[in-house]
Amino acid sequence: MPVCEVRDPVDVFHVQRSVSKAAAALGFEKRACSELAIVGSELASNILKYGVSGHVEIAAVEDEHGPGIALVATDRGPPFRNLDAAMRDGWDDRGPIDPVDMLKRKGIGGGLGAIARLSHSFRVEQLDGGKRIHVVRYLVPPRKKRRSERTKA
Repeated sequence: MPVCEVRDPVDVFHVQRSVSKAAAALGFEKRACSELAIVGSELASNILKYGVSGHVEIAAVEDEHGPGIALVATDRGPPFRNLDAAMRDGWDDRGPIDPVDMLKRKGIGGGLGAIARLSHSFRVEQLDGGKRIHVVRYLVPPRKKRRSERTKA
């Protein structure tokens, strides 16, 4: 499965298309493929907005929850100041987003929350000089919705 470099806005569409194709090849239904394309798009656009550059890895997984797809976005850039704040819709990692700033920043502050809601597993890893976000979505949702796992370095 592919590793998609993210350096330019057009790369967001490449990630989105690659995730959708990979999900379809793994047997995900059309709606799930569309939702996963949103996850890939949000991960890639966040790399451009908040990091210097990075990449998104797409991989098939199979574990105790069954088969699925994993997306791992790694960027080179600043760490989250406050991950809990960044997870809230309408907020960034500093707190509530002023509506006047939403157009300038090209987003409403709902990306990380959407990524977590459309995935079965979500984990953030702070790296020296960047961060990594791991998400997994399974073909068949696990019986219990797993809580987000947050790792702060």
